[in-house]
Amino acid sequence: MKLLASLLTTVGITGAVWGTLHIQPAIADASTEQPIAQSSVSKSSTNKSSISTPSIDKSVEVKQQATANTTYLQGLSKTIPLEDVPELWVDFYQNLEANDEEIGQQQKVIVVYQEISSDFSEATITIGFPTKQSTSNKNKPLINIPSKAQGSRLLRKGEHTEQELAQAWEGIAILKEVDMVIEHHQLNQHGLPDSSELYVYYKNGQ
Repeated sequence: MKLLASLLTTVGITGAVWGTLHIQPAIADASTEQPIAQSSVSKSSTNKSSISTPSIDKSVEVKQQATANTTYLQGLSKTIPLEDVPELWVDFYQNLEANDEEIGQQQKVIVVYQEISSDFSEATITIGFPTKQSTSNKNKPLINIPSKAQGSRLLRKGEHTEQELAQAWEGIAILKEVDMVIEHHQLNQHGLPDSSELYVYYKNGQ
């Protein structure tokens, strides 16, 4: 696969997003922000006593289910100016080719922006494939990806223009303390993003 050649489109879009943000700073109105509605599904529990099934087994089962539903991310991570994000994408794909990984078998790529500077000029950015395994690689940080319901959606899932991507970043409420911004990218048959969605997570449940 000629990944680097095909990557030009993705890099162009990402570069345009940060270029627009650099020229036109994000000004978000917290009152107009539309956080994702956190659906709380309460299920009526039937109290049944069973001698053969101790109550501790239920708590263990719940813990196992929570672990199974947890998504982790390990990948290429660097603290860089946001304008250098396109170069990080190139490094990510080059690293895949160097390690003979078959990206065509992957369906998703997640990008996590953490420790974002107050002026949105720099962040610690991690690009990688999501996994359900919590096994840590000492050379790569392990990030626990929060559920989408815990964040505020900036961009709905789908194909988006450069202008739509830029406007999505402008939806971040700058009066709140940002914990992380997460991009979810669906990959096409060539292993390149063709559908994206964007979420922001604020600290202390703001």
